[in-house]
Amino acid sequence: MTPKPAAEVERTHQVTPTGQTGCATVIQFREWSDEWRIRTQVETANNMPPQVDGQRISEMLSQRGAKKIAESCEYMSLQKGGYKTFVTGTFNEETRASIANGETTIQKEVSRCMDAMQKMYRRGWTMKSGEKVPGHAEGLPYCWVVEVPLNEGGEENPHVHMLLGWQVPYKQFENWAERIEGIWGNGYFHLEKIKDCKCAGAYMAKAAGYMTKGEDGNQGKVRGNRYGISEVARAPDWVTIGQKQLHAMGQIIADVYDHLTKKNGDDYRRRKELNKKLEETPKTATATRHEIGQRLQAVREKLNAEPIRCNKYQVILKGEEAKQTFLSWALGDSNRPPEWLPELPKELAWEPGAAPGAQSAHYFRNLKKKFQEVKRRRHAVTGQIAAWMQQQWEQARTATANAWAEWAGLDLCQ
Repeated sequence: MTPKPAAEVERTHQVTPTGQTGCATVIQFREWSDEWRIRTQVETANNMPPQVDGQRISEMLSQRGAKKIAESCEYMSLQKGGYKTFVTGTFNEETRASIANGETTIQKEVSRCMDAMQKMYRRGWTMKSGEKVPGHAEGLPYCWVVEVPLNEGGEENPHVHMLLGWQVPYKQFENWAERIEGIWGNGYFHLEKIKDCKCAGAYMAKAAGYMTKGEDGNQGKVRGNRYGISEVARAPDWVTIGQKQLHAMGQIIADVYDHLTKKNGDDYRRRKELNKKLEETPKTATATRHEIGQRLQAVREKLNAEPIRCNKYQVILKGEEAKQTFLSWALGDSNRPPEWLPELPKELAWEPGAAPGAQSAHYFRNLKKKFQEVKRRRHAVTGQIAAWMQQQWEQARTATANAWAEWAGLDLCQ
């Protein structure tokens, strides 16, 4: 079968109707980041999740919540200049007692504070000197996460972390911070300027990571909402452009993931090691943290330069050109794929218009076996190259050792 051109894929009618059992390839677009997502989807006969009754209680931030916060950070960075202030708010003994007695809740106190800050942000405020600071036409961008770890006495110690899209000039900071601390009124409220607010760099990653992981992974039990994001800071979701027949796309995505893992494995390991080193380095070791941060940022920039991100179930492509390149390659139109894509045999190319009846469980098992053979060949070639490099290194080391031995035996006094 002759593969269809990439442009024709988007005109192919959906084969497996939404809401019915089956598998599909879903093509989506996110305008604010100029990214395309191609993923697999399994639809069951009943898509409605079971109804949950009673009070919502969680012991850690969910994966969905962490994802929403990370997307908000990225959206703010790309579209609104980034979050500018990192805040930690604690609760004094009186407020903690009120929370324990049911007179108030953590969420009520956070909501009250955010509502008042929204009004101040929109209307403006007056400094002690009488200078009027103008407000903003758009609402305050923010996100917050609640944690309730236990203190040394075994008592609950609730506090909240916030990211604010709000910053003031230095001469206004003292008055501004004092007013916001007064709005909170529940205890300690520390505001810290985010230095690099226009890029998703080390500080933003640290701030978002701290908000989503908590102290030592102990986020504590929370009743009610654990996090919140203001409307203006919520990243618009993916828009589905079309759903196509699954065919080989699931295996193709998994093979791309394997290829990128082999290609970028050293950088992935280096990024993980540097992140761990940064976490283990004391804050007082400023120079060391700065040096580690620079190395970490260099690795991140190298990986971010790739036009693709991938896991076993989806690929995210940066821009129209990368999307068209991927689709043409998946359809078998590309004889020489770019280095971020593996070789794809013609017989394993994607056929988005294939009939559902031809895609039985037996068909998918055979397809998986074929891709496993492609993967084995790729790893075998990589292993041969590694063995050759090891051999060359051993030979060079032996030659160097012999040269040193010969030099050591010379009589330099002659």
